[in-house]
Amino acid sequence: MIWHIAKKDLLLNIISVRFIIGFLLCLLIILFTIIVNIDDYKNQLRIYQIDRAEAEKNLKEIRVYSGLRPEIVKPPEPLCIFCTGISTNMGDKVKTNFGEKPIFPEGEESLKDNPFLNSFLSIDFVSVISILISLLALVFSYDLFTREREDGTLKLTLSKGISRSTFMAGKILGVFITLVPILVFCYLLSFLIILLSRNVAFSAGEWTNILILFIVSLFFMATFVMIGTTISSFVRYSSTSIVICLLSWIWFVFLVPAIINYGVESLMETELYENVRYTLDEIDRDYSNIQSEKYREILEEEGLQGTTWFNADGGDDGYFETSGTPIETMEFERRIRAWSEPVRIEYADRKWAVQKEYLDGLIRQGRCQQYLAWLSPSMIFKQVSACLCRTDMNAFLGFMDELHSYREILIEHFKNNGLFDSFRYITAQPVDQIVTFEEYERINRDIDQIMDQITTMEDFERFSKSGIIPECWSNNNNPTLDLSDIPMFRYQAAGLPDLVNQGLLRMIALLAGCIVIFVITQWSFNKYDIR
Repeated sequence: MIWHIAKKDLLLNIISVRFIIGFLLCLLIILFTIIVNIDDYKNQLRIYQIDRAEAEKNLKEIRVYSGLRPEIVKPPEPLCIFCTGISTNMGDKVKTNFGEKPIFPEGEESLKDNPFLNSFLSIDFVSVISILISLLALVFSYDLFTREREDGTLKLTLSKGISRSTFMAGKILGVFITLVPILVFCYLLSFLIILLSRNVAFSAGEWTNILILFIVSLFFMATFVMIGTTISSFVRYSSTSIVICLLSWIWFVFLVPAIINYGVESLMETELYENVRYTLDEIDRDYSNIQSEKYREILEEEGLQGTTWFNADGGDDGYFETSGTPIETMEFERRIRAWSEPVRIEYADRKWAVQKEYLDGLIRQGRCQQYLAWLSPSMIFKQVSACLCRTDMNAFLGFMDELHSYREILIEHFKNNGLFDSFRYITAQPVDQIVTFEEYERINRDIDQIMDQITTMEDFERFSKSGIIPECWSNNNNPTLDLSDIPMFRYQAAGLPDLVNQGLLRMIALLAGCIVIFVITQWSFNKYDIR
């Protein structure tokens, strides 16, 4: 009997105007959304390939260990086509600096807002499903009982010996099997567009993630079907029911996420990153002061009045490269780096304590949002989707944890191999070709005499080819580093078991919500006045 009732409702629904409109809306909006998101992913992929090629090129051109700071470029997540999560809030490039642990990748647009808070109105496949399927579920379920009562068929049906439980189950099943084909169509249309798109390919594991996402979508749809059914069992008129259902839809899909996001950022305020940056600058100044003292101390120990370089380049994070520099200055620079780099790494740990306090505040806000998401089926659905698509906060924190571990491995490699103490940390010039200060002065005098005689470009070209200036005195003429023994970063994304484990409680919550609402509906419909 349940199936007969469900079948009758299915046949009536699929020829109704609301089914046709709902189907066409899904067709147009899903088609547009998937095409746009695939195009966005392809752009991300092109940028990633360019950035990775640039990072690899720069790595191969490094000549001294003080410049060896591998830049890690995170590949875009293919599943962001379905759910962008917080991926649009984050950058994708991180440099493994020794003087400061990275807190966010480069490219993150603003540190004024919390990037860990999911945007409640991001436009992607999951957002569209969240909005459209929840609306259609309410549109098809708001009058399950009120319309039957208004038409007089409810009293007639129950008078034939059909139990209220059987009737209710048949009506709910009828709405569910009406909406399932629409949901299946949305996914199949997305699959078709993805399969026809070039440069977009999912692994078997990623297709499995999407299958689980489809099952979660069924739970989400069932939740709103039950919400509409419950409202219909509490009121007598369809006009009242549709108003309450629409208000419920706006509340759960739009207002609750907006209120939660605003409330979390307002009530759990974190320190401005500008203040954090000021504290970090103070620590850098302390390090600079003790470095200056050590600088003078080593100068005295080496018996130098000052330092002189023929060719020297400097940059961020302790990068220093020189060539053609006398051995006395070279030894001074080597000793400075041998002392300063380990100390600078220690100061980086001090800075990390400040950074982590700020980061922990952002994470607390993100966790709080996840807990409060239990107030909205829409938020639960989107958070489970972001987890399955590896675009949530946990995926970002996992990537950063791996990067921090790699930084420690790289630093340990430098220490164990004595790279901070080596001349190769600051120069690629062969050690046996480094001249004394007297020889350096003699060559410079010869250069000055010849330079005084140069009057034409031809004279300068002859001078350049004369060999008076050794080739190794130019940084560009020296060999690049052999990186065969340097540990390289290998990013391993979370596997399906970990993702399911992270989102399992929320999946259960959606299913449990359906059951609880079903029980409430059963109780309410048993008391429903059919007159």
